[in-house]
Amino acid sequence: MTPSPNTAPTAGGLPTVLEVADVIDLTASMRRIRFAGAGVAAYLGAPRIPNIKLFLPGPEGLRDLPTPDQADHHRVTAAQRARVRTYTVRAYDAEAATLDIDFVRHGDEGLASAWAERARPGDKLGALGGGGRLPAPSPWLALVADDTGVPGALAILEQLPAGQRGIALLEVDGAEHEQPVAAPRGVEVRWLHRRGARPGTSDVLLEAALGLALPDPLKEDFIWVSAESRVVRAVRRHVRMLGVPRGNQLIIGYWRRGITETAYGTQSRNDRMPGESLVVLPENGKLRADSLGRLFAGDAESHLAESDD
Repeated sequence: MTPSPNTAPTAGGLPTVLEVADVIDLTASMRRIRFAGAGVAAYLGAPRIPNIKLFLPGPEGLRDLPTPDQADHHRVTAAQRARVRTYTVRAYDAEAATLDIDFVRHGDEGLASAWAERARPGDKLGALGGGGRLPAPSPWLALVADDTGVPGALAILEQLPAGQRGIALLEVDGAEHEQPVAAPRGVEVRWLHRRGARPGTSDVLLEAALGLALPDPLKEDFIWVSAESRVVRAVRRHVRMLGVPRGNQLIIGYWRRGITETAYGTQSRNDRMPGESLVVLPENGKLRADSLGRLFAGDAESHLAESDD
């Protein structure tokens, strides 16, 4: 029997259905959608951050939401896989059962963007899984992100320890697209403006990243990059040439101009490379409000992923 969107969460919590509680436009280019209710409680029943895999509704809604067996064993059909998108959990409250996801607004150009443009309280989508790699605790941290990586960068910044040093390079179109930032005093936040250039065509972020002066010793630096494919490939080549240890990097393409996320993942695994940071939150741990903060401060036991898959 194919589950309906009203199916109760399974014992493991997934797949589950998230219901929209509120829609908030942070800027003209960034829309926050807050989900709440039993589906969120099920999702947050385990430390499934920083990423979440969303299942977008099709012509018949969520009637073909993958079953637990499909999700657990990666047996989704090609048609189902085409409606899966990966986003950042921007904020959450496990006790209140709320979860925020920030969507870059670009009209009907993409499946998720089109859904977000029309989302209203009461609308639903599926959540198939979540988790993902995190920066390891490091004395100095560089965050490099375009619009798509900004939610992840801001989520990291606000959880860093008070004594953290580093820099965040964040690309948006202009000053009106900047957002309030909570960051330690030792972390410089530099907004970069592409001034009307189409996303993925400006060199402003890449030039700033290649121009960074990384402090010695390089083994105490960590480089986190989430942006378009061209940027992540170039920055990875650069930091490896400088000698930053591979385990001190987490460099992932969030998108590639001209193709869908599904095609990008199939063709090049989002430009992931083996050997980069394997730090994740323990799967059997409890998700707390300060889970990321404790990890970044080195006060919590982290876990190393078993593989680079």
